[in-house]
Amino acid sequence: MEDASILLKALKDLEKEDLEEFKWHLCTGLADDIERFPKGDLEGADRKAVVSLMVNRYDTDAGKITVQVLRKMSQNNLAKSLELKLLEGQQDTRKASMPVESQSDGKQRKMIQSSQEFKRKILQEKGDEIYRPATVQRKRPALLITNIEFEGMPNRKGAEIDEENMEWLLKALGYNVEKRRNLSGEEIDREVRNFSELLSEHRDLDSTFVVIMSHGGRINNRDVILGVKHHYTSEDIFFVEDIFSHLNSVNCPALIDKPKVILIQASRSQLEGEKVREQVSEKDSWFHKEKDFVCFMSSIPRILKLDVTLSVA
Repeated sequence: MEDASILLKALKDLEKEDLEEFKWHLCTGLADDIERFPKGDLEGADRKAVVSLMVNRYDTDAGKITVQVLRKMSQNNLAKSLELKLLEGQQDTRKASMPVESQSDGKQRKMIQSSQEFKRKILQEKGDEIYRPATVQRKRPALLITNIEFEGMPNRKGAEIDEENMEWLLKALGYNVEKRRNLSGEEIDREVRNFSELLSEHRDLDSTFVVIMSHGGRINNRDVILGVKHHYTSEDIFFVEDIFSHLNSVNCPALIDKPKVILIQASRSQLEGEKVREQVSEKDSWFHKEKDFVCFMSSIPRILKLDVTLSVA
């Protein structure tokens, strides 16, 4: 295991007394969900034995736990250096397995990652501003909803290609994609709720994406996704702001302090027959107070249509 050699190099930087303190923390416990070592297991163990025992017990979380122990010991520089090396190792592994896929036109589709030099520079300069995964072995779920075929409304021609490209991108980034198609507003709400409940069952999540692509609009300054039967019932909608409620810290505690990325591909025109607020400068309703969310919309809102008459004297 490549991480084991990285951990061993880190422990070699500890003095004998520091190593004993390191082992003491492993025996007394770091958190409720981290299994403690019996004192007898580490008594007299040298650095190689400590690393071997940690890998056997914690598997791919051994690196994360080593960083936590070093920070407990106020060995912050060593902890930061180890964390950077572990992250670089993860990137090398992902790069080696980066998917390359041929498209229908014969061209290859692939992801080009930044260089190690650039990554190291950014982490050193802005390390405190950058989210770092809590676990070495990460789980990355994503929800992709695409409405293509509508009843009584124009279908979204070419949306299959957008769906295919988005699914490929998410998988290339290491996400496990839950894909749904042609849903009503109520079904979209149910799928997002179910996704939130699924996430809540796992504590080792790293981040998540929710991507919704459909016809859309705005009602009283609130962004909505149109369900596939909206032509026959105006209530067939899903409010974008509800995503934040379903995935917030209360309803999805597994994602506390972890990035939640929302991508919406939908038009944002005022729906016919709906009242428009007069204060067009008011903030969008999807502006939220929940932390660790970022939301990208594919278009700017079109709220008012103005009729202008010019007269020439």
